Amino acid sequence: MRLNSTLFGNRINVFLLFTMLIVAQLSCLGQVTWPLGSPLTYVYGLTGDGQIMEINATTGTTYRTIKDANYSGNAASGANALGYNLVNGKFYYFKRNVEATPQEFVSFSPLTNTVTVLATSTCAARTVVGCVSYNGLGYYAVDSKGNLNYYDIATDTWTVITTKLVDQYGTNISSLVDGSMGNGDMTIDGYGNLWYIISSNSKYGLYKFSGPLPTTAVSQLTGTQIIAPTASTPSSNPIAGIAFNANGQIFMSSMSTSGSGTSSKLYLLQNSNTLTFVGNFSTGAAGADLTSQNFPIGSILPVTWKDFTANKKNTNEVALNWSVTEFQNKGFYIQHSIDGKEWSNLSFIQSRNIPETEQYYTFSYIETGTGKQYYRIKQVDIDGKESFSVVRVLNFSNDNSTLAIWPNPARNIINIDNEGPKTNIAAKTQIYSLSGTLNMEKKLQQGLNTIDISTLPAGAYIVKSNNNRGDCFTQKIIKQ
Repeated sequence: MRLNSTLFGNRINVFLLFTMLIVAQLSCLGQVTWPLGSPLTYVYGLTGDGQIMEINATTGTTYRTIKDANYSGNAASGANALGYNLVNGKFYYFKRNVEATPQEFVSFSPLTNTVTVLATSTCAARTVVGCVSYNGLGYYAVDSKGNLNYYDIATDTWTVITTKLVDQYGTNISSLVDGSMGNGDMTIDGYGNLWYIISSNSKYGLYKFSGPLPTTAVSQLTGTQIIAPTASTPSSNPIAGIAFNANGQIFMSSMSTSGSGTSSKLYLLQNSNTLTFVGNFSTGAAGADLTSQNFPIGSILPVTWKDFTANKKNTNEVALNWSVTEFQNKGFYIQHSIDGKEWSNLSFIQSRNIPETEQYYTFSYIETGTGKQYYRIKQVDIDGKESFSVVRVLNFSNDNSTLAIWPNPARNIINIDNEGPKTNIAAKTQIYSLSGTLNMEKKLQQGLNTIDISTLPAGAYIVKSNNNRGDCFTQKIIKQ
């Protein structure tokens, strides 16, 4: 997709402004060393006792402590909801959470090692979700009641934005947060979009609220469901942290419920909406919250898969349907396989590339094979990156039988799907070599039968099955 030149120029100007402001800070302070590591390498975690950890994003190991647990005045209590401000170089977070007396929302400058207590928040309950806006003007937080709150940095004031967050289907996200999914985190990209994750110990979901975000009260705020809140957490611990890297990819962290570093883990979200394990946190408590120095304006999740279905029409026609949200996407390859391993392209459909809108695609195909047939969609974005839909399987039988045999080629087993009414099911199957030698004979039950062929030498065989009416079904298979 070609970006609007004026819009792209404005985004570059914003980035240059961020850089100039940071350079100006350094100039005013004289020759100092910038205390944070490269945004390409490090993300930051906040522990419950108020420590800010610099974490190597390629391994999950703690590189160093940016802020220790020693505070003047009140000690930290349930510290959480960490966000980083690229404009003024400060971290913002709850040093003492909302249920503490007194609660303390603070900023921390790593340049001067200074903690400043700010205005008391409008959050109605414990708050574990927070981030700074991409322009550095404010901080957003969602409390455990599901209320979205905004802190204006210039005026040191808080506002309740809304008590109702919903998705495009009308599902009340706030009620999920106030119920079983009270963990999570959020971050903002360079377009001003808010990425919000909610989680329980076993399930999580991801939403995107398109910018510009409101800074005054609204009745409700509607976002787009990116991952349904039925997705399973990868380690039976809640997802508690989210942050961008410089390329626009999303890191997620699991929070240890046992205090063990081995059960707090760092993951990278792939375009297929699956999580790839990066590493264990060497400081387990750092997995309770994440932020980074990145507000990317590049390609962020070019394609988000919403749904993919495969259905049979008539005898052998296949109808494939999928829906996505997409950005800077080249298009889709429709792929077919007879074994779920080796894939071939059936066709290519060019992307419409209409951002922020769910798009629906369809493809029809006449299937000439029998047995199990596999289908998937391969997405390719403009820089060559790929992601895949889930795999769908349809079963096609020939005119003489309701049998289906797969996989083909096979290694150790073959499956025979013996369908149909009892008057037409196959009673037995025989496996012959191409020379006509009978190598194996098995009785068949109605439904799914699994046959061990691991003792057969590699080569080609004929599988012959007979039903009670005398009909014969044959299929050639390859034993690897």
